[in-house]
Amino acid sequence: MSNENENPTPGSEEEGKDTLEEVKETLEEVVETVEEKAEAAKEEAEAATNKILSVIMGLKEKNPMAFYGGIGAIVLILLGMLFFGGDKVTQVPVPTIQIGQTYTLVNPNVTGGGDVLLLQAPGRMGATDPELREKEQVCVVDPNTPAKVLQETVVAFVKYVQVEPLEGDCAGKKGWTTIVNLKAQ
Repeated sequence: MSNENENPTPGSEEEGKDTLEEVKETLEEVVETVEEKAEAAKEEAEAATNKILSVIMGLKEKNPMAFYGGIGAIVLILLGMLFFGGDKVTQVPVPTIQIGQTYTLVNPNVTGGGDVLLLQAPGRMGATDPELREKEQVCVVDPNTPAKVLQETVVAFVKYVQVEPLEGDCAGKKGWTTIVNLKAQ
């Protein structure tokens, strides 16, 4: 048994060079064809642009009222989109709270309401470091748990409240959460 890779035949190097030349020639033909097609597409685009411009300029000369009316209509449409378009973004209603009152804890950012995270200090809700977040975490309160509001403060334009859950695993523990997690009972 012989292995073809161990002892190349003398003609194999010559055949490889011929094959390489054929590949180069084919590649050059393909490149030439692509360049021709790209040039043809460019010429077609220029012809279409020139045709559109000639129609518009002909309209300007033959019927200037229609030309300027069309420009005015486009401007009005753009202004209408600017002033009357847009998203219908709704904000979560922030309750007016009273210290000492009881509210329901529910996370409005979860469909149907979700768990509420209580932290040791206000302003740590966005902590991305898992170790810091775990160290700062007091408890995770189940949704719709009643809680008494103890304090209110603002950190970086966000309102926080200190609450004490009245039921569940977190009952009696005090922690901070954002005010949007409160819902009037």
